[in-house]
Amino acid sequence: MRGQQENLASAVNPGYVIVESEITDLVLAESRIEALRSLVLMFLREVDSFKKIVGPKRPRTRGDRVNLTNELAAFEISLIKDALIRCEGNQREAAKHLCIKTTTLHAKIKRYGIRFDRTLSHLNIQSLHDPIH
Repeated sequence: MRGQQENLASAVNPGYVIVESEITDLVLAESRIEALRSLVLMFLREVDSFKKIVGPKRPRTRGDRVNLTNELAAFEISLIKDALIRCEGNQREAAKHLCIKTTTLHAKIKRYGIRFDRTLSHLNIQSLHDPIH
């Protein structure tokens, strides 16, 4: 309410002086804007990294048949890539994460030709699953 009165006073009286509390509010607003900007940029990087994990979208038109083998392979590849990223390339940990044997994971990585991109591992993927305060 006070802010509205001061805004009205500044419109009526062009010589209105900004008080210290308004400057503090502006500083807080600027820091919040910067924090939100950083958060948005982080989420955009996460979206880009997930696009790399999932791969290109497979377009379908009405009436197209679904090749279950190909769809399951694409899904399995995305799960394996996600586990490798979460475990920073550690295949033993990724296998535990997927509840499969390490030898099975290694065979699937070899069969699908999956390569672990170390540039994606620097992202804190766990942060997406943590509650936002």
